[in-house]
Amino acid sequence: MEADQIIFSSQWVTVKKTQRGFYYLERKGRDSIAVFLLRKIEANIKEYEVLIRQQPLCIDNTEIDGMLKLFSCPITGALDKGESPEQAAVREVYEESGFSVQVLPLGKYIVGTQTNEICYMYYADVTGIEPDVAQQDGSYHESISKNEWHPFDYLKHCDYSACQIGYFKLQNILDLRKI
Repeated sequence: MEADQIIFSSQWVTVKKTQRGFYYLERKGRDSIAVFLLRKIEANIKEYEVLIRQQPLCIDNTEIDGMLKLFSCPITGALDKGESPEQAAVREVYEESGFSVQVLPLGKYIVGTQTNEICYMYYADVTGIEPDVAQQDGSYHESISKNEWHPFDYLKHCDYSACQIGYFKLQNILDLRKI
């Protein structure tokens, strides 16, 4: 069996063509994480808010008032070489939000049918925890990103696929189903 044909290759990705004529994108060993930070609105009530990260997408360079358009997502990031998904999740949460947390697994999914990337999902309840100052990674994208707290149901309206997946999984875990 012949290897897939390389159509394009860069430092980060390779576009390949299969024997049967299908194209796919291969990230160079960089699976990703998505972390949902939740906090209770009131101590004894089962109502949660979720931290939404407004950040630019590299594939959409639309500018609004001189700034790149921002998109809603949970805290996201890529695994560094030799790092486990859980370690990446804890690191990214601290870098992007300042919260020092232990994360709980929420599952994983394949990012798209034409990629080799797996996104590992986690969550943490940060009710009553005060964050440190978020360190960020020094990139332009992180410098214009911002965190916002929204009602839990906000997740079902986000365009980022992890939001919808996380919404349904977290509803069951937190027993937030509307009966």
